[in-house]
Amino acid sequence: MAKETKRINATKNYRLFARSDENRPLDIARHKKLEKSMKTYGFLSCFPIVCYRNEQKQLVVKDGQHRLAIAETLGLPVYWVEDSTDFDVAKINSSAQVWKLADYAQKYAANGVESYREGLDFSEQHQLPIGTSFSLLAGTTEFKNISNSFYDGSFKVKDRAWADAVAGIYKPLTVLSPLVRSARFVEACMCLCRVDGFDASRLIHSAERCREKLVSYSTREAYLDMLDEVYNFGRSKRVALKFQATEAMRQRSATAKAVAKKQESANGHAVPKRTRKSQKASS
Repeated sequence: MAKETKRINATKNYRLFARSDENRPLDIARHKKLEKSMKTYGFLSCFPIVCYRNEQKQLVVKDGQHRLAIAETLGLPVYWVEDSTDFDVAKINSSAQVWKLADYAQKYAANGVESYREGLDFSEQHQLPIGTSFSLLAGTTEFKNISNSFYDGSFKVKDRAWADAVAGIYKPLTVLSPLVRSARFVEACMCLCRVDGFDASRLIHSAERCREKLVSYSTREAYLDMLDEVYNFGRSKRVALKFQATEAMRQRSATAKAVAKKQESANGHAVPKRTRKSQKASS
């Protein structure tokens, strides 16, 4: 027997709908991604809200209350279907799988975006997390700095040489001691590879001679102390590697902030300070 096809209705009369007591409380602040999506694509008719009629013949929203609320805020038409099927909305919604970083990367790679394909290959080759791999290829230490471009499909590879350099010390050192495999250790390796004159082969050869020093820590600074000690192991002339790494990252951060401030000023976001002369003139 053929299944019944539900009619998809459309309206801008938001008062037609009542909220179901079976659903969770509205919390628009936790649905920013949904709001952004609806601003971009509107209310998609292929994803209508599901309603049923109560004893007063009102349309009660069983599934889609956040889409309804956001549509009303944005002034979008609402698509809905009426269905009397008895189902537990909590079980239906909890079964949905949240998209992971790998899902986004694979989606864009499958659509021919080469930078995402490169990021996936880099992650697999060096056994690094997706977020870490894409951050490295973008030339930044934190994924949050590239999250917007990553999610919207505009991610670009900007510093493959640095990414290769970091992976070039991280991978062999974690092979020598799996204990150091962590996000904080990756960050320490990132710092080292910003130091002018840093000798990666020296670090790896020294680590092979004192692998007992490669132990787990909870902070980037502690790992930098450890790597400084390993780098100078058995040498009379020490190199202040941790200091140089910290200074290199500080200078890079200051440069990035200056560039961002300059960009904001160019875009007209910065508010110019009033001079004393202009203040007197207006007083």
